[in-house]
Amino acid sequence: GGDVVMSISGTTLLPGNAHSDPPIGKQVDIKIYGSKGAIMYCGDDRDRGSGSLELRRVDGKVELPCGAGFDFENIDDQGTGPESLQSFIAACQGKKGYYAGADALLGLRTVQTLEAFYRSNASRNLEDVLYSEI
Repeated sequence: GGDVVMSISGTTLLPGNAHSDPPIGKQVDIKIYGSKGAIMYCGDDRDRGSGSLELRRVDGKVELPCGAGFDFENIDDQGTGPESLQSFIAACQGKKGYYAGADALLGLRTVQTLEAFYRSNASRNLEDVLYSEI
């Protein structure tokens, strides 16, 4: 059937300070486990060689969909800030060609999926995601 089983773990409390002396990188550790494998995005934001985005399948196959290396955010003191901020500013200015990591439909689907999580927890049963069209 279309049942999905997953476990999501990660952190939003990132220790580290890129502007301390000496700089200390943030350790990022995000893992999403599903019935067919896991997606892992882990590393130190000051060390590109510390990790990468990995797709690990139950058959043992490991893929690096974005290539090797951990790219989290641009933290150079002389830089223009994280690319996510640059894209947000470009979108606000009405510019074309910025990277849109998630559009309105993906945002809606995310909220609808979370709502099903909450209903499932309350009912202690599997609940369908109630997708509505926009």
